[in-house]
Amino acid sequence: MNFLKKRKLKKTVKEYLHAAQHARHMREDIADPKLLQELTDAEQAVLSLKKSGGDALEKALEHLIKKTDELYPIKNNSGIRENVEVIIVALAAAMAIRAFFFQPFQIPTGSMQPTLNGITTEYQEAPTLTDYQPFKFFKWLLTGASYKEIKAKASGKPILTKMTRDFFVIEISHVPHKIPIYLKDFLLERGWNQWRCKKEYYKKGDKMVGTKVITGDHILVNKMKYNFTKPQRGDIAVFDTRHINHPEVRKDTFYIKRIIGLPNETVQIQNREIVVNGKVVRHPPIFKKMVTDPNYAGHSYKGMLSSPDDKIKLNSDEYLMMGDNTEHSLDGRFFGAVQRRDFQGNAFMVYWPFRSHWGLVH
Repeated sequence: MNFLKKRKLKKTVKEYLHAAQHARHMREDIADPKLLQELTDAEQAVLSLKKSGGDALEKALEHLIKKTDELYPIKNNSGIRENVEVIIVALAAAMAIRAFFFQPFQIPTGSMQPTLNGITTEYQEAPTLTDYQPFKFFKWLLTGASYKEIKAKASGKPILTKMTRDFFVIEISHVPHKIPIYLKDFLLERGWNQWRCKKEYYKKGDKMVGTKVITGDHILVNKMKYNFTKPQRGDIAVFDTRHINHPEVRKDTFYIKRIIGLPNETVQIQNREIVVNGKVVRHPPIFKKMVTDPNYAGHSYKGMLSSPDDKIKLNSDEYLMMGDNTEHSLDGRFFGAVQRRDFQGNAFMVYWPFRSHWGLVH
């Protein structure tokens, strides 16, 4: 046997010994013990002849391949099986990262504007070239923007029949038209009056709604940080709602708000500023910015903080959370404190869409 043939055989032996070992690990808890022993014996036979080579090694290798295939078939589907295993490992790694390190979330509402955007709209009378495929997909992929149009599916008078926190339903001749709630402000600006449609009568095919819709910011949350440090005032944090008791707060979701009050503090709002234990909060700088920057509206009197004299007293494991858009935020002013155990982590990066907020969250 020449050098090249020996080298090839040596490589083949190594590969099939590895395959046999892998087969035993994958099937040892469910396979027939007799078959497992036969495979082990076949491995030992190959190992004993590994250095000598020759026809005996080739025959032993053929027997090993046969026993490996009986235990864990590799013929014809080895490539598929290996790819499936790679995918499973990758998914397991991704789930571990999501569970313990970084988790993605989407900002669904405008409660954190203008710091972070929920789903927003921009006026667009009609679709343009980039609103048709294949351009539409790439436009959405880069900017998160797409043109949305809702047309009347019947002729008749529009009647509001249902409203939820997620959508409202307009019926025309008993045909329902579901319209997302995030279009509310846009529709009111465009002539809809308190949920009455702009037109009193629609013909089938008439455009009821047409606008550009921009997806909310998608963020990454650092789930490790609060294992080593305490939540700090000013952090934008995600928390579980399971322990919040309020009729408008679902128990199976997550909220994102800014940390306003820390454990054992007493929080008030005075002159649209946050006051903690009788002192105006100016640090971190976002608290001053929310009063002086015209893009922010300061902190509004609402809920349990409806006047300068109202106070929220926090216990030793509680935090007060508020949205930056306090005119339109269901937050701690309404449902009270959030417990330390319910924190998921702090928002540190907007990873999509690639618009003005993309990058690290300040």
